[in-house]
Amino acid sequence: MHEYVIRVQRGPLPEKSWHIYKRYNDFVTLHNAFQTSGLSLPLPPKKLLGNMDREFIAERRVALQNYLNIVLMNPILASSLSVKRFLDPDNYSTPFHELALQHVSMALRSEANYEVVKPIPEIGWRLRKHYFLVKNRVNPQDELLLAWVEHGPDKYMDEKELQASFKTIGSLRHPYIQSIEFLSCNEVGGFVTRGLNNAGSLRDLICSAKPKLQFMKKYTNPKQCKPLPVSDVALFGHQILEALMFLHEKGLPFGEYIV
Repeated sequence: MHEYVIRVQRGPLPEKSWHIYKRYNDFVTLHNAFQTSGLSLPLPPKKLLGNMDREFIAERRVALQNYLNIVLMNPILASSLSVKRFLDPDNYSTPFHELALQHVSMALRSEANYEVVKPIPEIGWRLRKHYFLVKNRVNPQDELLLAWVEHGPDKYMDEKELQASFKTIGSLRHPYIQSIEFLSCNEVGGFVTRGLNNAGSLRDLICSAKPKLQFMKKYTNPKQCKPLPVSDVALFGHQILEALMFLHEKGLPFGEYIV
């Protein structure tokens, strides 16, 4: 079977480039990973006879290049783990979610009140942020969402300082910021646990999406997007600004808080 050579470049510098070798079936595997998105993508069809003909190979090469171009122009598809593993297998072959589950299980081992119920894979776009459904043994009927992130390369605080910072953040209370049930960190990463809002995020509300579905399925090609009523826009806008003002007054940079 014919192999296609793909030159991949990260960023604007040509020296940060490499070559990968893919067969048609590798593109099929990639394409199958996008099925939950609901998008119609132009993968050239499989051909059983004459697939080693030079003219056919040249035509398919152009079609596969067009396919990759369209995939990479979609920010949700381009940021997916499937695409990153396809284009950069050396850096993205790690089983990120399985390792995250191990770390979370170890972190909760010393916590008598909490246990992991099940993973909720790929509900967010960040590759190294992982979500798990957990329960509090005191109130097992309440669904809790745990978000785990490993420390990045720019980590400079030791574990004691991080624990103190987490304690401070966990003590903050505001009516327009979802309260934290439990949070902690260790030498590997940190996690925060909140109650699971069945209505989901603001984006879920706009896209009429269920919060526990995969990010790609929810947002790549939503079928029932609906604008918010003006009254809701005013209400949510007011609440968001009040919450951001509160964080600013506390000297906290704001970014990915659940408002």
